Amino acid sequence: MSGAVHTAASVAELVKGRLEGPGTLAVRGLHSLADAAPDQMTFIVDAANANRWASSKAGVAVVTKGVEVPGHDASSRALIVVDNADLAMIAVLELFWTGDELPAPGIHPTASIDPTATVGPGARIGAGVAVGPRCRIGADVAIHGNATLYGDVTVGDGTLVHAGAVVRERSVIGARCILGAGCVIGGDGFGYRASADRTRVLRVPHLGHVVLEDEVEIGSGTTVDRGKFGATRIGAGSKIDNLCQIGHNVVIGRMCMLSGHCGIAGSTQLGDGVMMGGGAGLAPHLKIGSGARIAARAAVMNDIPAGEAWGGYPAQEMRGALREEAALRKLAASAKPLLKLIKDD
Repeated sequence: MSGAVHTAASVAELVKGRLEGPGTLAVRGLHSLADAAPDQMTFIVDAANANRWASSKAGVAVVTKGVEVPGHDASSRALIVVDNADLAMIAVLELFWTGDELPAPGIHPTASIDPTATVGPGARIGAGVAVGPRCRIGADVAIHGNATLYGDVTVGDGTLVHAGAVVRERSVIGARCILGAGCVIGGDGFGYRASADRTRVLRVPHLGHVVLEDEVEIGSGTTVDRGKFGATRIGAGSKIDNLCQIGHNVVIGRMCMLSGHCGIAGSTQLGDGVMMGGGAGLAPHLKIGSGARIAARAAVMNDIPAGEAWGGYPAQEMRGALREEAALRKLAASAKPLLKLIKDD
C-alpha cells in the first residue's frame, strides 16, 4: 500500500460511480469484506457479498449496479455504485499500488553481459544475471537477479523478467511482457522416437524458437517449449498462469487466459480469446476455436468449435457433460434401495 489517504468522494470520482453516503470518509487501504477496518474499502460484486455488508466493519464499498445491499446505513458508511465492481477494482488497486520492486538502474557489477549483446537505455540488470552472445535488450527492460538469457535472445521495451527465469536461445520476447520467477521460455520440446531396433530412445532435436508477442504474461514455473521447426507462438495480450506447460509448436491466439496447471500438447492451435480453467489439458494437433471456454480439469481430445464451452473427462460440449453428471447422480441415488436389499438379503 502507498500509505496515501483518499476519501470516498475522491474514489467515487476516480471510478465514475454514484456515491451513497458521506464523501468525507477516509480510505487508507483495501481489504476483504470480512477483514476490512473502518478506514478501508472493500468490493461487493454479487448478492452473496452484499448480504455480508451489514456485519462488515469496512467504511466504504464499491458495488455493482443492481445489487441490493441490505442493512446499509448511508449516514455512517458509503457505497460507490458502478456498472462493474470487478473492473472498478482495477482502478482502485492501481491507486494504492506502489509498483513492482525493480533492480537498481544500470547493470549490477556481478551481472555477466556478453560483449556482443546490446542493452537499451534505462535498462535495469540485477545481480547474477547472465546475458548471452548477440542478445538484444530493449529500453527500460528490468531483469531480476540470476535470470539467464541464452544467445540471440531479443527482449522488447519495458519487459519485466523476474528472478531465476531462463530464456533459451533465439527466443523473441515482445514489449511490456512479464516473465514470472523460474519460468523457462524456449526449452527443448518433448520429442523422442524409438530406434529402428527398439533398443534405444532417440531424442528429436528442436531447431525452432519461441515468440511471445507484446504484453504476454507468463507465470512462475511455467514452461514454453520451442518449436521443432518454426515457432511456438503466444499472441499479444495473452496471460498464462503459474505451472503451465506449453508444448512445442503450439500457437496461442491473442487475449487468451490459461489458469494454473494447464497443459497443451504439441502443435495444438488456440484462437483468440480462449479461456482454460485450472488443470485443463489439450491433446496434440487440436484446433480450439476463438472464444472457446474449457472447464477446469477438462481433458480435451477433439477440436472445439469457436465460442463453445466444453468440460469433463474426456471433455465434451458442456451441456452434454452436465447431463451425464446429472444422470450419474440419479443412478447413484436409485441404486441405494437395491444395495440395501442386497445387503439385507
